[in-house]
Amino acid sequence: MSIFRGVLGVSCLIAVWTVPSVFAGETAYDALKVAAGKLGRDAQNRVLEVAGTGGRPQPVVWQITIEDAAGRSGASSGGQQVEVRGGSVVGQRRVAAAGTRLNLTAIQIDSDGVFSVANGEAVRAGLSFDRLNYRLNADNQAGIPVWKVELLDGPNNKVGSLKISADSAQVIELSPELALTEEQKKEMRWSRPGEKYKSVPDFFHRIGKRAENTGYKLKNWANGYGWTEDRNPAPPSSNP
Repeated sequence: MSIFRGVLGVSCLIAVWTVPSVFAGETAYDALKVAAGKLGRDAQNRVLEVAGTGGRPQPVVWQITIEDAAGRSGASSGGQQVEVRGGSVVGQRRVAAAGTRLNLTAIQIDSDGVFSVANGEAVRAGLSFDRLNYRLNADNQAGIPVWKVELLDGPNNKVGSLKISADSAQVIELSPELALTEEQKKEMRWSRPGEKYKSVPDFFHRIGKRAENTGYKLKNWANGYGWTEDRNPAPPSSNP
């Protein structure tokens, strides 16, 4: 299960809907509105990238790269990088900007939803992390935004990454640390003894496994291997 070490420094299980708003931080969409207000309304049509590092779960500072108004999508060599913190612009500088303008109308998931997806994948993979790096850009000519997320644990230890399509909120790529095998995916459908049943099929699956294990115990006992459900029990020890 993923363990997200929150802003209080205490290890805790976390889901995005349980994070108090005072600690959650502003989302990428919040920062975009602030940046557009600084550079003018048309700036929202010239956004090339939104990035933030060290999110717990949201970054303290968002960096929004906006192409110059005179530039052409995919060919501009200049732009502004605006830093937003706490609802205000705290930095602005010229940058060599290039890339595809984001189709912001296609975005269906904000950075808080991205955290929820990333945390869910980490839970399934049993991965522990304490902060995230976010990057939203388009690596396709259609301008469809893609979230690229890095999970980190410790000072510089990257423990996993994933890509999420911003227009469908679907995971489109997982690093090996987060990817599950087909067998692992099947096992996720079933609960373990002592856990709550996940579904009616899970109930019957548990009953079947219990009967199967009892059958192995009887077989092993009859063959002198002892009362064990092991599929390949060790040969019984012989006394001299």
